[in-house]
Formats: sequence, structure tokens, C-alpha cells
Amino acid sequence: MNQTIVFFLLLVVNGICLAKAIDTSTCSCTCCSGSGCKPAFQGAFPLDSCFIMRCMELCSAKYAACPLFGSGGHLGAHPKKSSPEITTIISSTSTSESTLPSTTTSASTPTSAPTTITTQKFAWLNTGDMNFARHEHTASLLPDGKVLVTGGTENMSIQNAAELYDPSTGLWTTTGVMNDIRKGHIAVVLKSGKVLVAGGYNENAYLNTAELYDPLTGMWTMTGSMNDARNFAAASILENGKVLICGGNNANNILNTAELYDPSGDLWTATRNMHYARNGHTASLLLDGHVLVTGGFSDHTYLDSTEFFDSSTESWIIAYTMHFKRQYHIAIVLSNGKVLVTGGSFGGTTQDTAELYDPVKDLWDKAGTMIHKRHNHVGILLKNGEALVSGGSDGIHALKSAELYNPSTRMWKSAGDMNYKREFHAVSRLTDGRVLMIGGFYGDADLSSTELYNPEF
Repeated sequence: MNQTIVFFLLLVVNGICLAKAIDTSTCSCTCCSGSGCKPAFQGAFPLDSCFIMRCMELCSAKYAACPLFGSGGHLGAHPKKSSPEITTIISSTSTSESTLPSTTTSASTPTSAPTTITTQKFAWLNTGDMNFARHEHTASLLPDGKVLVTGGTENMSIQNAAELYDPSTGLWTTTGVMNDIRKGHIAVVLKSGKVLVAGGYNENAYLNTAELYDPLTGMWTMTGSMNDARNFAAASILENGKVLICGGNNANNILNTAELYDPSGDLWTATRNMHYARNGHTASLLLDGHVLVTGGFSDHTYLDSTEFFDSSTESWIIAYTMHFKRQYHIAIVLSNGKVLVTGGSFGGTTQDTAELYDPVKDLWDKAGTMIHKRHNHVGILLKNGEALVSGGSDGIHALKSAELYNPSTRMWKSAGDMNYKREFHAVSRLTDGRVLMIGGFYGDADLSSTELYNPEF
């Protein structure tokens, strides 16, 4: 007997949704808001390649009556394909695996073929793939809410390609090509909305070149060159609109030099040197306008030293020492102004330690232990004040795990697993609070895949 399958997601309480990938489909949206409401058809649109969760996201984005993550309601996402197939259904609340009656199979499938219910949570959702796989790239949130990704390495080939992610469609489109191929570079969004990209490596040389991306035209223009070529430097925009870049490496040298980019004149000027040469370090803009630099590697030594840059005097001031030496760690400025530092490696050992810097007291305090040790990971502050950390390497394998730090309780908890293992990936928090994980390396190849974390799930 032919039978139509209709899918609804009952938010918060329970729900079912289609999870099988469909090559070509039409996404049809049927939904309504409020507990006990009756779903109504909203509209449909074509998709060249569609996961049902992607279809559901677009329904929610296009139609106000479709609250994907809300206080209640129904969302029906109906991909249609010319040839019917068995449908996989996922329940967000079930903790067991069972088999649906055979009457739920499609018309072309024997009635004895079961459809499987599989447990899954939807905090992590796949979104559109980039046009290029890449790691050691950058991601920058633009004023219009799109995300610009630049450079990196695709299967041993360094890129000059750049592309934009549009959260309203979940799609990536290529934009202007950089003048230099580069990986291990920095990217900073200026107060004008333009994006400054500088340094890195191009397969033949370490770079001192810099260029600007204009989101209004989609074009790249060369700007003044830095005084030093540098790869894996750290950078931060300052309150006065200038950009500080410091440290990094070129050839056999690890640098203690720092310089400032002034957008008004498109020029770089050398500023005072750091107290320590650093590679694999971090630079974080504090609430008081100082820039805190932490850790790294220098002269065959892993560093626990920290220092901050005072832009008013253009001087470096030694800060209190961390509890642990580390490089390839991350630093996140929390809502309370403290700085959370996590993971990294020391002497070939990957760390699970975390610590907090208090700029008022100039003191470091231990901040618990992460669930997983990791370096080459990413992290970002969520709108709710928690810090999200994901991916990286445990020293042997790339990781798909993610975890959350709560500053109030100073505790770590799991944030579930990403759909892909990732290290050397990039991250950006979208204007709606969701977090976009971009590309990376999973142990065998570079990734073009991207996915979204929704902290409100």
C-alpha cells in the first residue's frame, strides 16, 4: 500500500526528522509556532545537495512560522526526490534503537524492509561545504554577518582562494583571489569593515606582504609590507584602530619583534620588541585596551611567560607567569574580562590543563581540567558567557570532541562531538549566536566540510 511519510519536529519535547543525504531535492516547509498548533504549508525551494537538517535550517531561516530552536512548535522539512528510497528517521529524545512498522517504508521498497530509528542530538549540524578544502586558514566575521575564509593548504597546495559563508542560505561562494598564496597568516577585521591579511608562508618564502579585502567590492588590494616576514604570528586590533602583530617565525628565526599597521596611511611601523621571542603564542585584547601575549616556543624552550602591550606608550610589560608552559594553545577573553587559556603542548606532551588570567590582580589561577587534552584546537566565547573549545589533536589523533567551560562554576562539560575530526581548523561566532567550524585536517586529508554548533539546543 502506498503511503506518504510526513516528518515533524516537535521542539523541546520530542521529534523526528529525516537524516539521509539526498543528492538533488526540493525542500518543502510545513510548520507552525506554539504547542499543539497545526502545521501549515509555508513554501518550497530547490537544493542541489541537501541533508534534511540543512533543509530544516533553511525552512527556519526563510519562514517566521518555523522556529528551529524555540519554545515550542512544529517544523516539517520535506525533501522530495524523483526516485523514492528508504527513509532514515532520527529521534532527538529517544535513547534506544528500534524498528518502525513496515508500513512506513516507501512505495518502491518491499514492505518487509524496516526503517531505523537512531539516537542523535542536533547541537552540531552540517552546513554547506567550502569550494576548497583547507587547513591553516583564517576566518573573519564581516559586518554584514557573512564569514570570510582565506588561504590555507589544500592537499599540500597553498591557496590564494577566498570565499564567503552566508548564514541565511548555508552556502559558500568564492570571492576575489588574494594576490599572494599564503598559509599560517593572520587576518584582522578593521574598524572600516575591511579585512587585513598579513604574513604567512607561500611554499617558497616567508612573507612580509599584506593585503586588504573590501567586502563592498569583493576585491583585494596590496597594502604596505611589514618590516619582518613572519609565519604563525599573533595579532590583535587595538582600541585606536591600529593592528598589532608580534612574534612568529621566518626561516630559522623565532621573532621577538612587533609592529603596528595604521589603516589611515596603509603603513607598518616597528614598535618596541617583546621581552621574549615567541612562536605558537596568543595575543588577546583586554577590556582595558592592553594586549596580553601568552606562552609559545623560543630558543628550544617552551614558555610560561606572559606580557602585555600598552598601546598608549607602545611598551611591553612583563605579566605574571602561567602555571604551565605551553605552545599552540588558545586564549579566550571572557565576559568578566579574565582570559581563559587552554591546552597546548609542552615537550611533546599535549595538555588538558586550563588557567585564568585576572588583569586586575595580574595573577593566574587554575581553571580545572578539560575532558580531553588538545592542541591545535579552536575556542570562542558564546553569547551566554560560556567558552566553547573544539577539535585539535591529542598528540596522536585529530579530535571531534568539544567541551564547554562555565566561568561561574569553573567546571568543564561535554558539548558533544562534531561530525568530523578537525585540527588546524577555523572558527567564527555568527551574529545569531551559532558557531561555525570551518575546514581543518582530520588525519588523512584536508576538509572542505563546515558545521554549526547551536548553544541553545
